Amino acid sequence: MYFWRMQTKKIALFLVLGLAALLLGVGLWMWNKPHRNVQEEEPAFVGKTDGLLQFIQSSNDSVRASLLNQVVEVEGLVAEFERSGDSTVSLRLLSSKADVLCSFSGKTAVELPDLLPNQAVQLRGIYTGYEEGLPGFDMLPTVTLNRCALYESK
Repeated sequence: MYFWRMQTKKIALFLVLGLAALLLGVGLWMWNKPHRNVQEEEPAFVGKTDGLLQFIQSSNDSVRASLLNQVVEVEGLVAEFERSGDSTVSLRLLSSKADVLCSFSGKTAVELPDLLPNQAVQLRGIYTGYEEGLPGFDMLPTVTLNRCALYESK
C-alpha cells in the first residue's frame, strides 16, 4: 500500500512539472512571435480617407467587426504630424468628414521622415476602431489605425 501511494505522488508531481514546462514553452513562443508586417499583408480596404469613413459608416456591425484588426490602406493629406519621444509618432490625416489617426512606433517611427501639412501620403495600418463624433462639440468621427507604415506601391 505504501508503495502505491509513493507511485501516485511521483506521477502527480511528474504531471504537474510537465504541465508547467508546457505552459512555459507556449508562453515563450507567444512572447517571441514576430510582429505583423503591414507592408506585406494584403489590405482589407484600399481607398481615400473619406472612402474609409463612408465604408465604415454604411456597413453593418458584422462587416465592421470583420474589418477590426485588419490592415487597411488609405491615401490622404497630412493635417497634423507630431513626434512623442524617440519612437512614437502620431499622424492625423485631413478629411472633411472625419479624423484618421495613425500611430507609428518602434523602428517605423524612427525611420519616418518629418511630414508637412497638406502633404499627400499613402499608408497602411491596422484598423483598431471607430468613434462617433459629437456634432454639438465640433468633434469629428475618428478612425484609428495602429502600427502604421508609409506605403509606396510597387
